[in-house]
Amino acid sequence: MAKLPPAEVLDLLLDAICVVDHDGRFLSITGAGESIFGYKPEEMLGRRMIEFVHPDDRARTLQAVQRIEAGYLQRYFENRYVRKDGSVAHIMWSARLSDDKTHRVAVARDISARDEVLPDERLKPAAAGETWRLSSAPPSLTPPGFGPIPLSAQDYKVLRALANGTGECVTRKAIVQALDENFLDYDQRRLDTQMRRLRRKVEQACGLELPVSTVRSQGFKVYRKIEVAD
Repeated sequence: MAKLPPAEVLDLLLDAICVVDHDGRFLSITGAGESIFGYKPEEMLGRRMIEFVHPDDRARTLQAVQRIEAGYLQRYFENRYVRKDGSVAHIMWSARLSDDKTHRVAVARDISARDEVLPDERLKPAAAGETWRLSSAPPSLTPPGFGPIPLSAQDYKVLRALANGTGECVTRKAIVQALDENFLDYDQRRLDTQMRRLRRKVEQACGLELPVSTVRSQGFKVYRKIEVAD
């Protein structure tokens, strides 16, 4: 069999590979872009990706962009795009910054058909008014619409510190102090690793995102209410 050129290989993909600049404008769309988004790639190039996102998902999508721009890998993020014909596509994204930090690279997969086989709750984000619950006995985090997710004692202390500052930036120093550690001696990489692990634990358990965003060089911020039950 003759070896296919790279462009033809990409055209056979079931996913779309998208490259956007820091303003969110599409620089490149390869693979199954037209079948997923409902637009030809040339109709999307140069336009901001947020224009195509369902209005109800735009704020949450921009929060995910902030995390990516801060250097975090974004896996299994789900949102909805409005196709050219007005229909809605449910899309799962994996995204990251390029190595030279000049643009973002993302892979989009159409998961609209999952509505037929999975509960709706696993396809939709938690609504703005829905509350997460943090319990101490035993340590656990309960996302809206799901059962409790077991936590380690350290995870609980971190989330408790964050929950007490809902809506405000909780500094790294405040979190380290909540862990009963000396801030000057504490390895900051441990805190970043713990937050990545917590996010992954929540996503794997319920398919929702932990409602905590990173405030670059400062700390973390909770953007959904977390109710603490002692």
